[in-house]
Amino acid sequence: MGKLPGAVGATRLDKEADIMHFVVLGVHSAEVCPTSNAKSRALLLEMGPQIPKLAEHHGVKIVAGPYVNREHMTVVVAETDSAESLDAFLVAARLHQWNQLRIIPSHTMEQGMKEIAEETALLF
Repeated sequence: MGKLPGAVGATRLDKEADIMHFVVLGVHSAEVCPTSNAKSRALLLEMGPQIPKLAEHHGVKIVAGPYVNREHMTVVVAETDSAESLDAFLVAARLHQWNQLRIIPSHTMEQGMKEIAEETALLF
């Protein structure tokens, strides 16, 4: 029988099994971009500094980002124990008010390689 997550002697992969990783892509148009839209700019300037505390409050750890770029995209890599926690964080941060959000559940490379090693290949 396998070890329970968090049990004495549990491996790093066992512990990581409880944590979900997400890549969050927020895309917006030039019309609502904070560089050209005063309302979006005010919202970003108000909410941006609050993001770390909002994430912590909702049980979300920001692994990387938020990153912004000239492609009208925001990128955040986060980990949490539930999708509901991530959703609550994103709503509190108000990112959905000026971005289309794409949330991609993801694994670390180590987790992905472990899954591949344990699965049966479909072809060949």
